[in-house]
Amino acid sequence: MRVSVICPVYNGEIYLKNLFSKVREQENIDFIEIIAPVSKSSDSSLQEAEKYADLAYEVIDFNHGKTRHEAALKANGDYLVFITQDVMPVDNLWLYNLLKDLNEEFVAAFSRQIAYKEHGEIEKLIRDFNYPDIKRVCNKENAKINGRKNIFYSDASSAILKTEFFKLGGYDFIVPTNEDVILANNIIKSGKSFIYEPNSKVYHSHKLSLKDTYKRYEAIGKFEKLYSKEIDFSNTNGEGKKLALFTVKNLLKKGKIFDIGYFGVDILVRLLGYRKGEE
Repeated sequence: MRVSVICPVYNGEIYLKNLFSKVREQENIDFIEIIAPVSKSSDSSLQEAEKYADLAYEVIDFNHGKTRHEAALKANGDYLVFITQDVMPVDNLWLYNLLKDLNEEFVAAFSRQIAYKEHGEIEKLIRDFNYPDIKRVCNKENAKINGRKNIFYSDASSAILKTEFFKLGGYDFIVPTNEDVILANNIIKSGKSFIYEPNSKVYHSHKLSLKDTYKRYEAIGKFEKLYSKEIDFSNTNGEGKKLALFTVKNLLKKGKIFDIGYFGVDILVRLLGYRKGEE
């Protein structure tokens, strides 16, 4: 397996040494190169990336889609693996498990995300809901079974055959967020499949302020409005209700009463942000 790992970087100096070292420790892989497009940062991100990546270069105007696409054009591997700077592989088989089932039919896959131990119970439960320990195949045939999750795909840790990536148009577009959802939808429209692979595991979670959460969901609302004619988002609200019920139920089981109150505020902020983005 010849793999190109693409990791956009912004103010990521503290992550790069450990992350890229862990990437290079991955087993059963013949060739790994790391490509780091670095947005102008206030720390030493570019210098650190130059130390630990095979190719690091400065990006003037970052875009979630276009920047990743331009990095993919520089790749020498047969597989393109996209990660974010704040993930960490759980073990040395993360990459092999992500790639092992890819072929001309199953052209892409994404990893299970597990919350970092230092993050709160709510974030852990949200990760558990969105990234369960159950493999899922997403394609036209499974659209009814999977519902909204049929286009759920995250390039915080994902892989795709390079030839298929470019056949599908890759990330060659300007987008405010959710470039990975567009790619997932394009895979399904092409008649191919992608896999949610729970045996490929990374640590990844956030500790966002309510203000940041509002901005994040405003961006998602804008994105879904922008692409509403191309992508079916009709199950979004239903999936949100399932997440809320799952989280509250498990918080009650754990006796986390204060967290339930905070989660109520968090859900309201998400909804307000999303609705604002839809306007």
